[in-house]
Amino acid sequence: MKKIVAAILALMLMLVCFSGCANQKTVHYTDKDNFEMVLYPDSSDGKVFAAGLNALQIVMNTPNIEIGTGEICIYEAENDRLMARYDVIIDNEKIYLSTSTDPALAQVIIFLPEGESFEAGKSYYVTMDEKCIYIDDIKGFGGAKEKGDWQFTIANYGYDGNISEMPITYLVGDVISIPVMLDENVASAVLLYDNVSAVKSDLRELKESGTFEVEAIGEGTTTISVMFLDEDGMYVETLAFSVTIK
Repeated sequence: MKKIVAAILALMLMLVCFSGCANQKTVHYTDKDNFEMVLYPDSSDGKVFAAGLNALQIVMNTPNIEIGTGEICIYEAENDRLMARYDVIIDNEKIYLSTSTDPALAQVIIFLPEGESFEAGKSYYVTMDEKCIYIDDIKGFGGAKEKGDWQFTIANYGYDGNISEMPITYLVGDVISIPVMLDENVASAVLLYDNVSAVKSDLRELKESGTFEVEAIGEGTTTISVMFLDEDGMYVETLAFSVTIK
């Protein structure tokens, strides 16, 4: 159970970095008109998301929600291939609910089934029945998502693999390998971490696809980030995850 919870927290951190919402303040709504439901990833505005993502996230500005009834389905956009069909009651082991009162926030995280992954360069869409999420504050449901409402595209750059399968706990002396892909939209990847007593790496920048090797040197927890830059050195995207060294 601890591994599942830690994996969810790491994934939530990564999704926040993907979404660009880290600097946005979440405000608890007071009436139905102010309720917000935000879908991640959602590239209906043209945005693409770094490869490595293998889950979906729904964020709401309230802690007072419950899983209802119905299905959430994930499709490959090119051919409408069904990748996952989850009954939110029966298949609850693939659907995780996290809530917080400070800030007022509820998150539903939906993992892909084993053997499925979001592939670099491909597009996907999600459908959701109207009664899947019940919002107690407004005594109603989150609303249905039809084809075209929730869609996204995975970029050809990012983490080269399924980041949710990456180990989250290491021993002192272990090496944390982070394989990274670059493409025509990104010229470099920069490695960052916030606890220099826990990890170190001699390689801090890649100019082509390759692997960052991070050595675990001391006990503690650290957030490791890979920041992608274009040829002008301008920020493109960041992916991040948390690891614990024992």
